Amino acid sequence: MNDSEENNLRDIEKIFRMHHAMLCKVAYAMVKDKSIAEDLVQDVFLNLWRKRKELVIDSNLKGYLYRAVSNACLNYLQSYYKKNIQLKEVFNDSDFETERFKENLDYQRLEHRVNEAIDKLPPKCKVIFVLSRFENMKHLQIAETLNLSLKTVENQIGIALSKLREELQAYLKKGYALLICFFYGYL
Repeated sequence: MNDSEENNLRDIEKIFRMHHAMLCKVAYAMVKDKSIAEDLVQDVFLNLWRKRKELVIDSNLKGYLYRAVSNACLNYLQSYYKKNIQLKEVFNDSDFETERFKENLDYQRLEHRVNEAIDKLPPKCKVIFVLSRFENMKHLQIAETLNLSLKTVENQIGIALSKLREELQAYLKKGYALLICFFYGYL
């Protein structure tokens, strides 16, 4: 390993130590499984290392990492819910036909739809929304973390909620409003 590679490795290690714990909290808030959250964060850092030569981060690094972890979590959830829906189609067993399974499947479809709606948000808006709703960060904390003004954070959360309301309007009309509000804050 040459000097440049050693410096890169030290830089990545430093970034990892600084941000790993908080990124794991963000990931856990989204996937609700500590082991999977840690794996997803690890994958983000592995990709950072693999792409270190061509990767250019124009904005702040912390915001980039939050966005990368959020995207990794959303991709994982999308894949997870697709597999669960496919299980029902593969197994037409009475165990899968119980009322509880149907309710769980409805919930999973709704949650999947909400995650899709979140994924459609503009990148900065999505990161701010995820930090607010999944990491329970205050608006001022988000502003400081992402080097934004408080007003920008408030505006972006307003935009996110408006877009989510629009995307999920059909579900809100079907009476899922309380469930959506419970998991993702007041829309």
